[in-house]
Amino acid sequence: MTTLKQDSQKLTLGGREVHFNLRQFLQENFARSWLRTAWLLALIYLTGLVVWGQFQAAPVMTALVVLVWLGTVGVTAVNELTRHHSAATYWLKNNLYSSISNALVSLLLLLLLIAGIRGFIGWAFLRASFTTDPEAAKATLAQFTKPGANWGAISANMRNLMVFRWPRSEDWRLWSIIIWNVVLFIPSQFVYRREVFRKSLIRRVLTALWLLTPIIAFLLLRGVSGSRGVRGAGGLIPQLSPDQAWGGLLLTLVVAVFAIVASFPLGVLLALGRRSQIHGVPARFTYGTAVLLTLFFLATSTPANLSNAQSTAARVFAFWPLLIPLLAYLFQRVFKGNVVALFSTLYIETVRGVPFITVLFMSIILFPIFLPPGMEVLGTWRVMAAATLFAAAYLAENVRGGLQSLNKGQYEAADAIGLNTFQKYRFIILPQALRVVIPAIVGQFIGLFKDTTLVAIVGLVEFLGAANLIAAQPNWLGVRREPYVFIALVYFIGNAIMAGYSRRLEAQLGVGQR
Repeated sequence: MTTLKQDSQKLTLGGREVHFNLRQFLQENFARSWLRTAWLLALIYLTGLVVWGQFQAAPVMTALVVLVWLGTVGVTAVNELTRHHSAATYWLKNNLYSSISNALVSLLLLLLLIAGIRGFIGWAFLRASFTTDPEAAKATLAQFTKPGANWGAISANMRNLMVFRWPRSEDWRLWSIIIWNVVLFIPSQFVYRREVFRKSLIRRVLTALWLLTPIIAFLLLRGVSGSRGVRGAGGLIPQLSPDQAWGGLLLTLVVAVFAIVASFPLGVLLALGRRSQIHGVPARFTYGTAVLLTLFFLATSTPANLSNAQSTAARVFAFWPLLIPLLAYLFQRVFKGNVVALFSTLYIETVRGVPFITVLFMSIILFPIFLPPGMEVLGTWRVMAAATLFAAAYLAENVRGGLQSLNKGQYEAADAIGLNTFQKYRFIILPQALRVVIPAIVGQFIGLFKDTTLVAIVGLVEFLGAANLIAAQPNWLGVRREPYVFIALVYFIGNAIMAGYSRRLEAQLGVGQR
């Protein structure tokens, strides 16, 4: 109960006398500056509009939310004046109601969130159709003024979304891969988490089986016989063309998993190469070779280019051999003659300087130019190679960041105990460096998993490509939002699994702990 005393600055709240200066309160929260006053007035107006609109759409729920908000704001304000907070009001005061604007923003965001959830539930469930019969679905949706989702299109095309054109007679291969991974995953939860199995035979065998898993999966997906066709046409596991048989979520997972697995060792090697300190090419050899090459090309290339030049720019370009000494100087100045560091740096910066879609187009269009006549590489292999090479450049920079985070004493300690270079990086440097950059590496893998949607641009039908084909089917014309919602859910689950494993691994290794 609140009792106002004769003195307007004194209040009795719950038996406690507190001082409250209304003028000072208004001055601090409203009239401190004209910009703050304008912001609060605009926020009050916007919040009022949203509250009124939600009252019209859902009066009972909106009234309940506003009453709860008013109640919690009042209790928090009283407890703040009396300096007698509970755990709940203390949290509200620090996180939601620290100022008038924050309290209004909290109400505004809460109402918008509830409106979004209510709208999605209405569209996805209350006004939705779940039948796979196109005519029945149309009749169901026609009953509503605002028709909801047509989930029958997803159910009817579930196989296309998952495996696209994979032969039904070969489904046993996919189930074999799934069962194999489940059988390995269950004991791994116990073996790798307990110190007692650290050097046991069981752990070594389990690790060997995990290393064999990509090879076994590839043999099952691709086949091992020379025949093409369905099962039984010439072999136990006939070969299937990946460009034709792989598609949907299957192709997305194959490209993502291959790129993740293959890019990791390549990225580590590139990071080590960029930071390598090996003895480089001697400066005298570099400059001598540069002078000879400059003279040779000035004598053989420049006269012909000058005679054919049609502009000033072309005549200037004819003297391009003069750049060779400059490049030689930069090579010695920046890399100290280290060829490994040079090529690692050029590769990393070149790949990181172009978007992933450019690398994909180069793999599809330019790569066949460099192949011998008559030799053909499937588009799926080219896309997988492009994803691997692209991911390796970014992973190399993540690993390099981990290597640079280690102090010089770690390297000196490894040298002091007599470890060679391989042992030093295997047992001392890389374990510490990789542990530090686990969040960055997993974040990159999550991005790579989502970037596989670009594969559809180069002609392969992956998960998103299969979803886009649903809207073109005569029975499901115009059904576009439902496939996108479904694939968003699948991607979210996949990313959540990787993020959850990352946090668990960080906790086990003590990443970020002091």
